[in-house]
Amino acid sequence: MKRRQFLKTAAITAIAPAATAFAKKQPPRPNIVFILIDDMGANDMSLTGSTYYETPNIDRLAAAGMFFTNAYSAAPVCSPSRGAILSGMYPARTKLTNVFTDGESPADSPRLYDVSKPERGNIQNREALHRHVLALEYPTFAGDLTRHGYATGYAGKWHCGWDESFAPGKHGFSYAEGYRLGPTGTKGHFAKHYMGQVKGMKDLKPDDDMADKLTDLATRFIEKNKNKPFMFFLSHYAVHGPLEAKQGVVDKYKAKPINSDHRNPIYAAMIESIDKSVGTIVKTLDDLNLTENTMVVFTSDNGGLTPRSTSNYPLMGGKSFPFEAGMRVPLIVKYPAKVSPGQTEPTRTVAVDLYPTFLEAAGMKPPTDLDGISILPLMTQTGKLAERPIFFHFPHYTHATGPFASVIYKGLKLMRFYNNTSGEFLLFNLDTDPYEQTDLSAKMPEKLTQLKTMLRNWQKETGAQMPQPNPDFDPKKRPSKDMQFTRQKALSERKTFQSWRQDQ
Repeated sequence: MKRRQFLKTAAITAIAPAATAFAKKQPPRPNIVFILIDDMGANDMSLTGSTYYETPNIDRLAAAGMFFTNAYSAAPVCSPSRGAILSGMYPARTKLTNVFTDGESPADSPRLYDVSKPERGNIQNREALHRHVLALEYPTFAGDLTRHGYATGYAGKWHCGWDESFAPGKHGFSYAEGYRLGPTGTKGHFAKHYMGQVKGMKDLKPDDDMADKLTDLATRFIEKNKNKPFMFFLSHYAVHGPLEAKQGVVDKYKAKPINSDHRNPIYAAMIESIDKSVGTIVKTLDDLNLTENTMVVFTSDNGGLTPRSTSNYPLMGGKSFPFEAGMRVPLIVKYPAKVSPGQTEPTRTVAVDLYPTFLEAAGMKPPTDLDGISILPLMTQTGKLAERPIFFHFPHYTHATGPFASVIYKGLKLMRFYNNTSGEFLLFNLDTDPYEQTDLSAKMPEKLTQLKTMLRNWQKETGAQMPQPNPDFDPKKRPSKDMQFTRQKALSERKTFQSWRQDQ
């Protein structure tokens, strides 16, 4: 069987009749505006219950379209997630599985590097080898849409390689601006941190808010290309740390009563900034009479960073954790020509699904070797997706965890830890235990074995790079950042956020 076919056959079969029916009634090719937020948690919106953050424009976007309540990024950190969105392939396949670190080694080559963040301590396994770029051998939806006659634009954070050899223009975008040049990290969110360090954007002034300036690039692109099909990828640097926002907006939230576990006024002001961006984009489309046939997609590259930025309670963990809050993200689609307003969709989706979705919406046949599946039938309510496994492979260390991989299938989620003398597997039933409180690995041995086999077969099929034994590991000592450490850290944060809520 050809690669990936064993994972996709059932799902493709389930949606084929609906997709065929849809193709017969294809309207003019839609415009696509894709808005990607950096580190925004699944619950960081008013519509998901936040009483501190204010997101009226995002809420209206959801009310006018479809809100996916079980959307996942492809990784718990940004670079692999972004590479997966662009390529429609899991990070395990492209080998872009982690964030490269400034100064470690230049992200100017598709070769496999040893590590991105050397880990100290008593570790049982060293990080797997990985790439620091999205290699050019992997096509992107931008390239496909460009070849199909779309004007394609990009603005903002890239992080799939900092050398121009792997810049957006090399990955199919006909226009790109506002992405960083060279090995520089985010030091804030005013233009003074970016001047001379990003492509183009010659009109920056030190006190400009980058979210505003990137939005300006998007609206200018839309206006310029209003008479032909276009796709614009607006990739905000916000709400990634370090936290920085307009002082007047910060003061507004400082004066606002705190009645939840969301309580950081700077982060709240940054959320308001990207909400304002959404409102500006929607108004621009309205003013140009482009709303009806434009698909606006809003999501995040991974879960929210806890506890410094936000709370993902009642979900477990956050950015870089293997638990739900690490990969659960907001996903909203507004597409009036095809998507009825006020819809919610509980089917589990993953970021690799965006590539084939964009292409099918544009009237193109998606490549057969993608890991993602078009979710257009869900959006248009013309079909359902058969249950399929969703995979995660993160063979690296972070502040919160050691190397792990996981699979979700038919409501069950298996986590495999590779720094594991104190525990190797966790198993949860997300349908009955969405907050991952009760480990079922000892109670469901048959399911454990089934999911272990499924995960390992997938890793072999993708050629996933695996953690390597550490010859200096001392088995008499507990390994640092093992499964027990990761779970205790997540539970501790969850207890703190729960306490904050109960105190109000």
